[in-house]
Amino acid sequence: MDRISKIKVRLYGAGGHAHVIVDALKSNDFEVSEIFDDDPKNGLIASLKVEKIAANYENFQFKGSPMIIAIGNNKVRKKIANQLDVEYITVTHKKSAVATNTTIGNGTVIFAGAIIQPNTKIGKHVIINSGASVDHDNIIEDFAHISPQVTLCGEVTIKEGAFIGANSVIIPKVTIGKWATVGAGSVVLENVPDYATVVGNPSRIITKKTKTKAYHLFVKKLKSLEDINSYKKLLNQYWTNNVYYTYEYLKYYENPTDKLRYFLLTEEGIPVAIMPFYIRKITDSEHYKDVITPYGYGGPLCIDCNNSSVLPKFWEQVDQWYHKNNIISEFVRFNLDGNHKDYTGSLTETLINIKGAIKENNEAQWIAFSTKVRNNYRKAEKYNLSFRLFEGKNITDEIITEFHDVYIETMERNNAKDIYFFSKQYFESIIYSNPDNFAIAVSYKENIAVSVELIIINATTLYAFLGGTRAKYFECRPNDFLRVEILKWAVTNKMKFYVLGGGQQNNDGLYKSKKMFFPKDEDVIFYTGRKIINKEVYNLLSEIAPTTDESIEAHDYFPAYRKL
Repeated sequence: MDRISKIKVRLYGAGGHAHVIVDALKSNDFEVSEIFDDDPKNGLIASLKVEKIAANYENFQFKGSPMIIAIGNNKVRKKIANQLDVEYITVTHKKSAVATNTTIGNGTVIFAGAIIQPNTKIGKHVIINSGASVDHDNIIEDFAHISPQVTLCGEVTIKEGAFIGANSVIIPKVTIGKWATVGAGSVVLENVPDYATVVGNPSRIITKKTKTKAYHLFVKKLKSLEDINSYKKLLNQYWTNNVYYTYEYLKYYENPTDKLRYFLLTEEGIPVAIMPFYIRKITDSEHYKDVITPYGYGGPLCIDCNNSSVLPKFWEQVDQWYHKNNIISEFVRFNLDGNHKDYTGSLTETLINIKGAIKENNEAQWIAFSTKVRNNYRKAEKYNLSFRLFEGKNITDEIITEFHDVYIETMERNNAKDIYFFSKQYFESIIYSNPDNFAIAVSYKENIAVSVELIIINATTLYAFLGGTRAKYFECRPNDFLRVEILKWAVTNKMKFYVLGGGQQNNDGLYKSKKMFFPKDEDVIFYTGRKIINKEVYNLLSEIAPTTDESIEAHDYFPAYRKL
């Protein structure tokens, strides 16, 4: 028996479309192992019972055989694909003809009799139905559906989610827009706009509209193990497990009287923005509350903050929730990626931060340093310092102890606030829970750790999270040595940015020491946001003269009633 015959495949969907997919699977000697549906009507497919899945997928087993979404509706197929973090398989019926240099995305199914000519690119979760003819150099994007007997001539582009009706013909070099519909039997001679519907020979537009997207805001708890696991899954699936938003990070800053929550905004059922926050009682009564985000880089985390509608919709619906739930004020710490835009409160330029672009090679990176950094590095070399960087699962208890000892010595020397004296257990918890997002860099003098940095890795950006240097070894310049070596590692690993943060205040000594590594890069601004939702109650609680959002100054303690 051929090895491919041993592959087991799961189906999501139990309607008529699933029967056709089962036939395509059988033609390849694939084995259908399980079938799922949120509303199974047929009961049995291929002698397998259909398992009903809850709307929130809580009873779905994410681990297991690869899957095909056996649903013809493009929008439903996209929604499920964005919810289920599983492996998807591509299936090409043995009685189809596919050119060898065709590229096909995961989850796509090509049915019997379909012909795919050279240089065609087919996206994910596409349906190429029975007898369809796709000529050379076509581009068919994700979630499109090419119906039976359709003819796509050369260099046609079918955008995401478009539906091409049976027996239609698209002439060469025509583009069919996103989520557009081409009626059965149509002959399309010119480009079709996004979301439009065309019919006839030659085709004409019968509906043309701009998509009005449906947004919905959820307010979720982070209390039970189920709550926490759901949040972790969302963060990992949609936001590359950004450490500043991980549960282990958030939990550290939660006070006993706080309630940890998060906002989740969906667009057409798909998560597009998330923001964790603490909701706090203002008085002994539960009636009045305020909201604050954690220390560090926070605020709404978007799939695409440049999408002009996401942030306005997010704040619009958040503000509505505030009004309904007696929230008096809000204090937000934003990240450095522009998520402060469209904020509905008062923005304050709180601190300049250093975010440097990592060069393509070590020579260019070396030239970009200030003269002082280069001289200090050469001096460190004369002291025979060495460097090691420990990533992910290579970070052991011993390495964390080395880091923690140097870090605590540094905090004590600088008379840091109590909140910055993180325990060794805290580091163990956050690192071991998110191993792929951390590295520890260490410079050694005669096998003694003399300078350390805990690095957060978020996609291709490094964040200098916490670190320190032993005072006894200052003359060896171990910190400059450490950061130059970190940047060598970053160049090798194709990282794009290194965020060093700022000082205690703008242009202080700490800021200047960091700026020497990226003297020519433009600084970014760390913004904080202040918002008064109920001015009357805010003034009453603060025992001050009436105020407006516009009167909130950067130097004022906010919210004023918590200073009393």
